[in-house]
Amino acid sequence: MWNYDFVLPELVILSIFLIYYFIQPRLPIKINRAFLIILIIDILTIIVDVISSACLEYCKDLSPIILRIQNVIYFILFVQRIICFFMFTIAIIGKPPRKSIFAIILDLLPFGIINILLIINLFANPIFRISESGQYSQGPLYFLIYVCAFYYVLLSMAYTIVYHKKISRNYFIACLVFNFILGLGYICRIAFPKHLIMNFFTLISIIVIYLSFQNPTLLLEEKSGLFNRKALVAVFNEIKPYKAPVILGFTIHNYNDLREIYSNTQIDICLNLIGDYLKHEFPYLKSFYLRDGRFVLLGKNSSEADFIHEKLFQRFKSPWTAETDVDVYLEISISQLDPVVFSYERDTVLTTLITTLNEIASKEKTVTQINSDSIKKIIVNKKVKRTIETAVETNSVELFLQPLVDSKSHKLIAAEALARLRDSHGNIISPTSFIPIAERNGRINALGEQIFTKTCKFIAEHDLEELGLEWINVNLSPIQFLRPDLAKRFSSIMNDYNIPPEKIHLEITEEAMIDFDLLNKQMQIMTEAGFLFVLDDYGRGYSNVARMKKCPFTNIKLDMEFVWDYFKEKDKILPTLVQTIKQMGFTVTAEGIENLEMATSMKEIGCDYLQGFYFSRPIPAEDFFTKYNPK
Repeated sequence: MWNYDFVLPELVILSIFLIYYFIQPRLPIKINRAFLIILIIDILTIIVDVISSACLEYCKDLSPIILRIQNVIYFILFVQRIICFFMFTIAIIGKPPRKSIFAIILDLLPFGIINILLIINLFANPIFRISESGQYSQGPLYFLIYVCAFYYVLLSMAYTIVYHKKISRNYFIACLVFNFILGLGYICRIAFPKHLIMNFFTLISIIVIYLSFQNPTLLLEEKSGLFNRKALVAVFNEIKPYKAPVILGFTIHNYNDLREIYSNTQIDICLNLIGDYLKHEFPYLKSFYLRDGRFVLLGKNSSEADFIHEKLFQRFKSPWTAETDVDVYLEISISQLDPVVFSYERDTVLTTLITTLNEIASKEKTVTQINSDSIKKIIVNKKVKRTIETAVETNSVELFLQPLVDSKSHKLIAAEALARLRDSHGNIISPTSFIPIAERNGRINALGEQIFTKTCKFIAEHDLEELGLEWINVNLSPIQFLRPDLAKRFSSIMNDYNIPPEKIHLEITEEAMIDFDLLNKQMQIMTEAGFLFVLDDYGRGYSNVARMKKCPFTNIKLDMEFVWDYFKEKDKILPTLVQTIKQMGFTVTAEGIENLEMATSMKEIGCDYLQGFYFSRPIPAEDFFTKYNPK
């Protein structure tokens, strides 16, 4: 009567999936639990389906009541399997919890109605009938089984489409595919009722789910054998803050330098050893490796944190034996999350953790606490990042100017062009906040070019001689200085405004002098194009006099901290340095001048130009013109 050809191979394959589920490393997240439930329910459904079908076909002497109970159990499992695939889809797309009565009815009403009808079928015949002779036939409401099945397939696909922005393109396609296969299976079940073929289609759907969402290699990092960043994101999204979990990360100091010192092979072996150590020493924790020497440990009890800190620091005092004759010594710093931070968005919390791990990678052994203040800092940075994006898209970076004056007469001689951004409330964002972010996200080139363009436009539209300006300094980020087409690009902009190159001096910081060969090559190209250079923030420690002498600078600007230190404790270092610089043929500008005493002292030790709040704060370009315009 029924065809059982598909049953045995389906059960074998499902059993293999179930065994692998338990022997492979797994995360305690909804998607994994939902997959396990699908496997169990599907296996039970197939077994009960075979038993019920066989009893109807071969066991005519069984009581009709037993046959009725068997089939009710089968249909209940059949409906449970329908809802399990639906709930798996919900787990994948991250649909928000039900909040309205309408949403609850939409998700659960058909499921509830069918289950009630199946319970009733123990006493009546709405779904199926069992005659006194044991004959099975469909009831008047049997079609509702298929209505329920197609309802949840279509609802799953609808939710997938509605929430597609919350998941990756691959996840989106996989959700649609396995639900489509389920729908096709229900159609085949209607078309071929005597074949137990529906289970074959659920098996195909499970295979798609496994390959797309459950393959353990998708969440494991190869070198360490630990869970990867994708796995950490999945766990973060489901952490219950009221359970006060312990979440800490540690990072290996100077990881990239160590790869050059010890070799990639040896460090990779060390990563594997560290992974084995974490799994063996802390089996009750979930361990993650985020690459670049960054690890994260996650547990259930925050009171364990101090013990974990001590164990980690103690272990890293000893070498990691990468090869039989090589001992690799590594140092770490630790960062721990305060559970209260989980009141913030999970993406922000994870970003804060990773940012902190990056920041402590070059520090001495330390334990850093990530609290609400840390999170707020990241939130502010996100807002600044959005402001930068807006400024780039709308060309809304503002040009401010700060005067440089002659040290003897205090007469205006030049100005420095400075970029300023405003937040959504119109407040100025500090350059120390947005410049580093713009450099990290690659927007510094666009911002720098905007300021250069607006400086050229200001020069073209105003008579610099009337203002007493001989030139305007424009800052170049070290990131900008890496562009091979910088000279060509800036020359094109200056030609558009018919500005001679000597009217703009380019300021580069000492950081740009780290790669001296690149610096020299780029400066030579731009000098040939007519550009003049100023070394900004001299005194932070990167450059030296010998290297500086080899570069075509026209002016050296002393870092304001360097100048302020001189007034805290006067010595001969700064005066001697200024004279040395002048003897090399450079002019000298002192930054950070805040009062007449500082201005007088800097003039006396030989500085040519002065800049600071004593003369003027940076002000909008048009206000600068109004202030210094003699007319």
